[in-house]
Order: sequence, then C-alpha cells, then structure tokens
Amino acid sequence: MKKQNTQIIGHIRQLGLAALLTTGLASQAQTYLWEGHTDVGIVYELGAWNLHIGRHDDIPPMEYAPNEAVLGVDLLAAGTTVPANPQYGFLGTAGSPVWILPEVQNPALLFLGFGTEELANGLFVGDQVTMSLQAVRGPGQFSVYDVDMFGSPNVFMNSGNGITGADSIVLPAGGHQHANWAFSTPGTYEVDFNASGTLVDGNVFTSSGPITYTFEVAAVPEPSALALLLLGGFGLAGFARRRNDRA
Repeated sequence: MKKQNTQIIGHIRQLGLAALLTTGLASQAQTYLWEGHTDVGIVYELGAWNLHIGRHDDIPPMEYAPNEAVLGVDLLAAGTTVPANPQYGFLGTAGSPVWILPEVQNPALLFLGFGTEELANGLFVGDQVTMSLQAVRGPGQFSVYDVDMFGSPNVFMNSGNGITGADSIVLPAGGHQHANWAFSTPGTYEVDFNASGTLVDGNVFTSSGPITYTFEVAAVPEPSALALLLLGGFGLAGFARRRNDRA
C-alpha cells in the first residue's frame, strides 16, 4: 500500500512540475487584450520615442510594450460583412466577411484608438505627429478608417492596395482619436507602425522607426482548465498523503 501511495504522490509531483513549468511559460507569454478602452500610445520624451499599448479602463491604468500584448479581435463579436456602398470597396467585395474593431465603443470588443495624451504642446511643429503604416504580415488585408456624419469612410491606412506614404494619420498632441480597425481574414497580423514629427527645437525631423503590434482575429478562448488541474492535483496529493500516513 505504501509503495502504491508513493507512486501516486510521485505521479502527482510530476503533474505539478509540468503545471508549474506551463505556468512559467505562460507568464512569459504575451497578454491578450479582448475588450476595454485601449490606445496605441505615442510618447516622445528625453529625445526618444515610446510607442506602447495603453489601457484606460484598468485601475491603475496599465501600459504594455508592443511586444508584451496581443490586441484581440473577437471572431464572433467583430464579424460583419462589407457594405454594398462602393465607397467601402477598400474592405473587399460587397457582402464578403470582414472583422472590425469599431470606432464606437462596443463592450464586447476592444475600443482601440491612437493616444497622444502624453505629447506636450509646443514640442512638435504644428503640435502634431504622424503615424504611418510600414508593413503588414498576416493572412489578409488590414485597414484603419473612420466614418463621417454622412456615412462616408475616410481611409487612413489600407494594405490592400499596397503600402505608401499615404497610409498614415496625422494626430494632434494632447488627445486621442478612435477609428475602425478592419481585417479581411481571421488569423494573426503583425502590423508595423512608424511615428514621426518635426521638433520645434532646431526644426529637426525625428521618427521612431518600425514598431510591431500584433493583432489576433480569433474566437475568445475559454478559461483555461489549468487552475482546475492544479486544484485537483493538490487535492489528490492530500488524499494520498493521508492514506500513506494511516498505512
């Protein structure tokens, strides 16, 4: 009996070690963000650019480096179809599926914008900077646009017709701007942005260089069973230990 209990405990310890290793790997993995007010943050301080991901709804507000978080696009909540209006042809063929993080807040999705709240007035010429699309690596097309009061789209960035200097948005210092973020196909997208502007001091042009943000168009995963496995493992370990003590 003691031998059998020892084998059980040894097996549980192996499971526990595997779980701990898995947890360790998970802690090093990127954080997935699926909902809430979030910005692609743009900061320039001490002579250097700082592009990040800012979370407004977190208490206290959280900030992630671009490689520390994945911007999630829920496959179900974000799914829609391309309008019949030919002005939306940049999204694809009318009626074809498209996945969009909208410029109007939807509690089930990321409310994603460009944030320049931390850019001081008087730092850049015109109190503005430019965010440019540099590259898109993914299974489909990527675009960023807003819609005016008449329902017409204003396209800032669109990888579907090639990426040029025109794929950019001018942003004022001290604010933030929301937009629609569209993806033509589910999957993982690596999107490179470049922030730039001309400094008032010396009239010097400066840019961040390409900074990669990762988007994931997928179903929101169910809660992991790892916690249940750990709880079950610890319970079984205690049971086996008590049986061993009585044997």
